[in-house]
Amino acid sequence: MQITECPIPVTTALIYLRISANRTSDHASIEQQRADCTTLAAQLGYTEVIEFVDEAVSAYHHRTRPQYQRLLDHVEHAPAATIIIWHMDRLYRQPRELEELLDLLDARPVRVESVQGGLFDLNRHEGRLFARQLVAFANYESAHKGARVARAHQQRAHRGLLHGGTHYGYHQNGSLHPDQSKILRRIIDHYLTGLAPTVIARELTATGIPAPADGPKWNATTITAILTSRRVHLRAGEHHGTWEPIITEEESALIRALQIAPRRDPARSSTTLLGGMAYCSTCDNRLVSGVTHRGQRIYRCRTHPTSCGQVTADMTQTDQAIITHLTALHPLRTERPPLRPPASILTTLTAATSALHETARQYGAATITRETFLTHRLRLISIIEASDIELHRHLQHRILQHYPDAPATMTSLSISRQRTIINALASKITIDPRRPGNDIKSRLQIHTRT
Repeated sequence: MQITECPIPVTTALIYLRISANRTSDHASIEQQRADCTTLAAQLGYTEVIEFVDEAVSAYHHRTRPQYQRLLDHVEHAPAATIIIWHMDRLYRQPRELEELLDLLDARPVRVESVQGGLFDLNRHEGRLFARQLVAFANYESAHKGARVARAHQQRAHRGLLHGGTHYGYHQNGSLHPDQSKILRRIIDHYLTGLAPTVIARELTATGIPAPADGPKWNATTITAILTSRRVHLRAGEHHGTWEPIITEEESALIRALQIAPRRDPARSSTTLLGGMAYCSTCDNRLVSGVTHRGQRIYRCRTHPTSCGQVTADMTQTDQAIITHLTALHPLRTERPPLRPPASILTTLTAATSALHETARQYGAATITRETFLTHRLRLISIIEASDIELHRHLQHRILQHYPDAPATMTSLSISRQRTIINALASKITIDPRRPGNDIKSRLQIHTRT
């Protein structure tokens, strides 16, 4: 970045402030650094200061420091300058960075004043020698601290304790956080009753619950990271330490299986009841929502080369017909076959998925023929689909237990929850492509799940 502003007056000092993070009190905070550096500038006779602040940026790891680069640009375009810092390690902790700064100072006089350490005249050999010694010690300290912290994390992991960063829902000793664990349990329950991570994140944000990083919004990535985190799935005997469990063995297996299984229709984000879930009975393409030129909301074939484009169904009438039909099922009163253990489903899905990837790799490497690849692929996909059906029966049971009065009370629930109930009761919904004026009930075909 080229600096085009006027040369810095001799009455102006350049103050550089940096902090890696505000987790500890190893170094003064930004506000403390600012106060100390401003006081030092006044004592040295400077009436004005220009601040360059890099907050939550490490100088040890090879990360870009935007404000530090701006500081160097100012120095490069100034005939003389004074840099004021709280401590030398705030300015650099890498010998490479110091040498870059020294190369820049070969053509101009620059003083470096530090609150902790005094004056460093980097235009003199003595000052450069002392600066090189300090940065060598600072680099060693950072590397040694990193190794020490890494070894401590390994020891904590061996003892079965939390290690490395924050762990939403848990204290550092492995016990459950009284408030966050309730939110963690809520995320697990919602996911196991069919809600997609996007929907869960949106609802948590709407209720004003703080996100793990104290941000204003939750997102699907955060929800997925929590659901797949190792700490949530830790089980008795996996570590030497004692953990306070948040989920059962069965729930753990179900969550991990859901991450492998094919994507489900309710997971498709939609603001309509059947968007992306219903199909055209002719071209078998998904139906999407739309609006006619008269403002009528409809379901129609999605734009696709294989689409017949003939389905047009009034959205309100179709939604009501679906709810009326499902209400008459009384699904909780029917006899249901025994469920296969989730751990067994997870094992089958994991093995079949890995084998499918390996088969694709072999075909890509030309070690198997196309016919062999297609034969193996068809067999493995059938195994995955069969396991997915069994997995869905577990979800169906949980959804109907969670909503015992469904589908009679569906309209009191959110669209996302209504979609999960419909998916639990209907294996497929198709609409016959006839003229819009025909009775929607005669056009609907609802295949119920056993």
